[in-house]
Amino acid sequence: MKPILAVILVSGLLSACATPATIGVSGGDQAKGTVVLSYDIGLMQSPKVDWKQGLQKAAAKCQGWGYASALPAGKPSKACKTKTQGGDCIGWTISETFQCTAPAAQSSAQ
Repeated sequence: MKPILAVILVSGLLSACATPATIGVSGGDQAKGTVVLSYDIGLMQSPKVDWKQGLQKAAAKCQGWGYASALPAGKPSKACKTKTQGGDCIGWTISETFQCTAPAAQSSAQ
């Protein structure tokens, strides 16, 4: 009976760690037409990332700069954000760069 209880307890703890990740604009370069989006995760977290929402945020930023839209430009990167006193990483920032697409069509004034 105890092994079953332990399995249920561990399953409950692991499922509680699956949390939605909040993606935000963390950088970019208007001249190069790049937008960087990122989110933070901690030890034992298994984030649910909505990259469709991220793409919408990147596209909105690009459109604000006069570009048409945005596309992912590579794979996400992972950087240590929080370390223990012993130097072990317990928190990370996950970032992905998006490339703005062609400048939006300009209407010609006549």
